[in-house]
Amino acid sequence: MKTPSIAEAAAAYGTAVVDLQQPLILQQEGRPFAVLVSFEEYQHWQALALDEAQRRQAGWQTLGSLLADIHQRPSDYTPEQIEAEIGLARTEVKQARNEHRRSH
Repeated sequence: MKTPSIAEAAAAYGTAVVDLQQPLILQQEGRPFAVLVSFEEYQHWQALALDEAQRRQAGWQTLGSLLADIHQRPSDYTPEQIEAEIGLARTEVKQARNEHRRSH
């Protein structure tokens, strides 16, 4: 992937990119299509994305361990019944998360 210089960006977008203390929203035909941010801000976002990915992976690993533990415990439930209960719980969590996102 080629990374354009500031001069190339300025020529391409018809603007002088001097100060990126605030994000610069680029528009085309009056509609936003890209945002220019400082390299430091970009690095911050990359670190946040990596952290989120690592947290999700750790969460899935924890869930896998819990499932393995549950399946090893003596129970009157069959593995299929346990999986069905887990599926219902997942659906409830997703619904609650979606409702929370809509309210914010």
